[in-house]
Amino acid sequence: MRALEAILSDLLELQHDLTPSFVPSQTAKPSALEFLRQVHTNFPVIYRAAALEWPALDATSGRRWSRQYLLESLKQTTINVAETPLGNADAPLGDLFVQPHTSHLPFSEFMDKLLDSDGDTVCYMQSQNNNMPTEFPQLVDDVEMDIAWATEALNSKPEAVNLWIGTSRSTTSLHKDPYENLHVQVLGQKVFKLISPAEHICVKESMLKKATYQKSSNGFDLIVETESQPWPTLDPDAIESTDFWQSRVRVIEVVLNPGDILYLPALWFHKVSQVSDAEGICCSVNYWYDMDYTGPLWQFANFVRNISNSLTGVEECVKDDNV
Repeated sequence: MRALEAILSDLLELQHDLTPSFVPSQTAKPSALEFLRQVHTNFPVIYRAAALEWPALDATSGRRWSRQYLLESLKQTTINVAETPLGNADAPLGDLFVQPHTSHLPFSEFMDKLLDSDGDTVCYMQSQNNNMPTEFPQLVDDVEMDIAWATEALNSKPEAVNLWIGTSRSTTSLHKDPYENLHVQVLGQKVFKLISPAEHICVKESMLKKATYQKSSNGFDLIVETESQPWPTLDPDAIESTDFWQSRVRVIEVVLNPGDILYLPALWFHKVSQVSDAEGICCSVNYWYDMDYTGPLWQFANFVRNISNSLTGVEECVKDDNV
């Protein structure tokens, strides 16, 4: 076991020595070739102001997004809404992995509940199921349905284009996705806390019982299931400096402003919080491009994960899932 610990410790040192301690940014959009080279590094980058010409962000377009514009465009639309008491959808809660209560609400009712800061329910529009073309076709012309240089570089259209609408009350817990992610900020700000796949030993993956919030007369009940879910339980905002592995993790913070595009590489852990704009909302669009499973990244990340979990005793974790 000590030999494995030494190997992982050396891996962390290499990761920290060979990569920046910050996410670089550039003001020019990349060419397809430049972006492909970035993907091959599996390291994030911010393309500042790269989406400012979108109608949703252009003040001269007549379609710039605002609370009023969204209400007028979507007044006849019923949407899927995640509701929780703490703004903690899809998140660890003690020994549970808690999923939100899902409601189907008219968009105007969603906006009223979203902006009720004194309410006992935190709403977040986060359906993640390619919702832009399916739930919000009225907004499709205000954004791009793919990122042209990414589509050319990766030789495919995005698997999903998702719209996210929330407030500062909602936080997305630390997790990773098997996608090359391009996240475009439209309203407000988003704050990403990033951890590389090489640092899996630090994120405290655990087997958590699945549970779901269910609304009741008392607010919310927790319905606990029999199945368990592997999930990272580290909170990047609450690092325990006395913990051997947590004290060695490198958390990189990124703040996205309207018009910025973050390239978030496949399998990078990320926690996301939000900063509402002057009207009280935060809004973004993201593009999930499927990762390349034939290259070394998938194998490397699973190898590191399996070694890490053998050291921490998480024997039940599925070796090849997409968590």
